[in-house]
Amino acid sequence: MTCRLKHAFRLVAVVLAALLLAVAACAQDAARALQMSVAFGTLKNTVAMNAETRAEVERLEKQARAAAADRNYAGAVKQMAQGMALMRGEPWTPLRALNAALVVKLDRAVVEPGQAIEVTLSQLFPLDETPRGKLGAKLSLMVMAPPSEDAKPQEAALKTVEALEPPDWMAKPPAIRVNVPEVADGNYRLFVAIAAAGEDAVAEAPARRFAPVHVERGLAARVAALKSRLPKTGAKLKEESNSGLLAALPAAEYRIALYDLASAGEIDFTRISFSDELKEAAAALDALEAGRNPWTARRGDFRMAYRSKVDNTLQPYRLFVPASYDGGKPHPLILALHGMGGTENAYFDGYEKGQFKTYAEQRGYLVACPKGRGPASMYAGDAATDVLDVLAEVRRDWNIDPDCIYLTGHSMGAYGTWSLAMANPEVFAALAPVAGGGNPAWVGKIAHIPQLVVHGDADKTVPVERSRAMVEAGKKAGAQIKYIEVPGGDHGSVAARTFQEVFDWFDAHRRKPAKAVTP
Repeated sequence: MTCRLKHAFRLVAVVLAALLLAVAACAQDAARALQMSVAFGTLKNTVAMNAETRAEVERLEKQARAAAADRNYAGAVKQMAQGMALMRGEPWTPLRALNAALVVKLDRAVVEPGQAIEVTLSQLFPLDETPRGKLGAKLSLMVMAPPSEDAKPQEAALKTVEALEPPDWMAKPPAIRVNVPEVADGNYRLFVAIAAAGEDAVAEAPARRFAPVHVERGLAARVAALKSRLPKTGAKLKEESNSGLLAALPAAEYRIALYDLASAGEIDFTRISFSDELKEAAAALDALEAGRNPWTARRGDFRMAYRSKVDNTLQPYRLFVPASYDGGKPHPLILALHGMGGTENAYFDGYEKGQFKTYAEQRGYLVACPKGRGPASMYAGDAATDVLDVLAEVRRDWNIDPDCIYLTGHSMGAYGTWSLAMANPEVFAALAPVAGGGNPAWVGKIAHIPQLVVHGDADKTVPVERSRAMVEAGKKAGAQIKYIEVPGGDHGSVAARTFQEVFDWFDAHRRKPAKAVTP
């Protein structure tokens, strides 16, 4: 590995180590710092810099590492944002610093026309220098997608605030109340643009952030009606001591909970049809009250959920069941782990619009995609438990061949693929980590598990040396490894283009007994 790649990846490693120790109160800041560290490393490995600029960038990177090690994640974000501005050739002005620090929070993100939204402006970190004079804010609503490819999306003005005090918005976050206009049902972005106001204002791009908003008439009433049914259905199943149907209830409950999760800004709702999900929830409650499991007869792609024994929360996963599934015989299962910033929906909605499902249908595989307790969990701690819990859930309700359980993942999911296999070497028949890495010192624990490793040699996000090190260590330990290094392959494109090889690899392998190996 070159020194440059080593230094670029070190920031990610330091922030990751700090994140794994983060307390719940600062977990969101830690996740943001981890996500920015990936973007920082990618940019550093991509742009050309002179010696002076590189030295300053590396000084800021060092400060970011120190801040992350001290669990000062906001400070780490600040140093990385300044370094990224420098790499792009942008001056680090007070307004640009505000743009990096600005946080826009809504008291609700799912509304009906005529309802009010309270928009709170806050900062992730304090500014070294505040913009001169007053600041003005313009709030607007823009449809998330234009009505056609040629049409320009229209932006509806909501409110203009002409005199905001220079920001100390960590201590005194201003709140701005706006009313939702009479717009069509759908997904929107609520934009907030902050710019200097008055005669002394300098011409500069405003600090600009947005928060997603969903507008739908009558949705709250439908959710309330279904919420009122949940306790009655649960009480009936408990009275009948039907544990199997009780275990099926959380998937209906989660569909109803999507409304509250979306309104609180806790999930990306841009691909969710609330109307369809509530219809499914109502039909599921009807089936459960009639003594039927509403999910085991399903085929194709659908949402599932369970109640975690870790903290009693609803934890979602996506499941694909091929049309050829026959409960009378065992079938192979793939656990697919999403990358950083993703969710349980990544393998089903992304990667060439869900191409993974196409291969699963052709080959007769079930596929389960856990959420992994957040978009930046690295599948450690409770997130690792989530993956194993999803495996147990699927095995309870579907006929899974215990010798044909496979694990794959992209980026952070590839790290999770290796770490989960090392922690559970007796479970998986084969692995397929894509564009990730792991701990080479522990590969002896999984020397009996065949591994297909994929990485692009032009990956600027996770250096290809990460996979090379794991492959070298695995081969020394005697593991059966096929390594595909894609010439010119970047971080994202190598995933979907090697799906066929992943399924071919899984088709060719069944579980072998684990050997006790000490690293």
